[in-house]
This record gives sequence, structure tokens and C-alpha cells, in this order.
Amino acid sequence: MMEPQWPVALQVAFYVASGSIIVLAAVVVSVAMRIGKQFDRVVAAVERVEAELTPLAHETRVVIDRLGDLSAGAQRAADAAGGLLLPPVLLANRAVRVMRAGVATFLGALWNGRAQARGDERPS
Repeated sequence: MMEPQWPVALQVAFYVASGSIIVLAAVVVSVAMRIGKQFDRVVAAVERVEAELTPLAHETRVVIDRLGDLSAGAQRAADAAGGLLLPPVLLANRAVRVMRAGVATFLGALWNGRAQARGDERPS
């Protein structure tokens, strides 16, 4: 009995498909290797950035803590200065208001008093 043979065109198509699969696998491997190298470069760059940013972040935290301490100290100093300076300023303001009210009252009485005195002098 004779085994059936495949047509020549079909055999050529199988050989071309096999070759294409091999070429495709080679291209995929090549692209995967290039992508792997790119990932290695990205990882190295990220590690360098991390190595530079970690001390910078630590220094930033230290500076922020020191600024917070300085701000708290400045707030305490301002409160102390306000406690020392505010009462005399308020006292001076009150004295000026009292003096102004007194002068306004005196001038009003002086002005109105003379006018009333002239009005009181009626001929009888």
C-alpha cells in the first residue's frame, strides 16, 4: 500500500511557516533582550536617583524640624514681646482717648459756655 503524499505546494507552505516561526522566535528573543537591557538601564537610573534623593529627603526633614523649632521660638518671643509691649501701648492709647475726650469737652464747654453767657445777658 502506498502512503498518500502531500502536494508539493502544501509541503512548501509548511516549510515556509516553519521558517517564519523560527524567524519570529528569533525576533521576539532579540526584542525581549533589548527590552531587558532597557529595564536594566531604567532600574540603574532609578537606583541612582533614589541614592541621591534619600539623603536629600533626610536633610529636608532636618531643615523642616529646625524651622519648626525656630518658628516656635519666634512665636514664643513674639508672645513675650507682645506681653511686654502691649500693656503700655494700650495704656498710652487709653490716655490719649481720655485726653482727647477731655479737651473736646473743655472746648465744647468753653465755646458753648460763652455763647450761653452772651445769651443770658438780656436787657431787663
